[in-house]
Amino acid sequence: MSGFWVMSLILAELLPPARPGLVPRSLAILDEHDRHQNLGTAGEPTLLVPIFTRCTGSCPLTAVALKQALPGASADFRVVLLSFDPKDVAADLRRFRERLDFPSEWLVVRSIDAAATRELFDDLDFRVMNSGSGFTHADQTFVLSPKGLWAATLSGPPSKEELSSAHRRALAADDRTAPRRLGAWLIRPEAWIVLACAGFGVSLAAVLLLARRSKAGSTAPQ
Repeated sequence: MSGFWVMSLILAELLPPARPGLVPRSLAILDEHDRHQNLGTAGEPTLLVPIFTRCTGSCPLTAVALKQALPGASADFRVVLLSFDPKDVAADLRRFRERLDFPSEWLVVRSIDAAATRELFDDLDFRVMNSGSGFTHADQTFVLSPKGLWAATLSGPPSKEELSSAHRRALAADDRTAPRRLGAWLIRPEAWIVLACAGFGVSLAAVLLLARRSKAGSTAPQ
């Protein structure tokens, strides 16, 4: 097992969406047989995996990790691997699928509109930079709810436990009742900051109150 693979597993985590409630825009896509496909969620939780077929690093590692972890997870996802490389054609997608032996129900697709692809990834805060003969990009998989809401982000090759948690978040994202919205807020980092500040404020107020009472008691006439 390579050092890169070990480090990716160590750093893998499930993150809340950077923009809760966002429904990523639609995109015209073609599969490895140049058939038009739908990027939408088709009414089921979806994993959107950005790739480029020439990638020899995180793209195949994450895809293989998904293939290995999904059967053991309590999760039923639609999986879409979307190439952002404008040079990828149908034959490249076919070779990528065959080389990594993806399940037949997985979609391996490419966009036919480079500008729309950039806008989609901008919405998801996913940055791609040209790097020599390839690209530099984050190792991220986007979790979408059955209604298409951005529910979570998987960073790094996920485990079956993370996929199970991601599936629960995908289903919960479509429940917009107050308790669910509160629960979704509580998993965000800023929520913990607010709660920590509130806790510190309460503790400080209690200390000051005790100090005031102690001072008042010490100065009372005997």
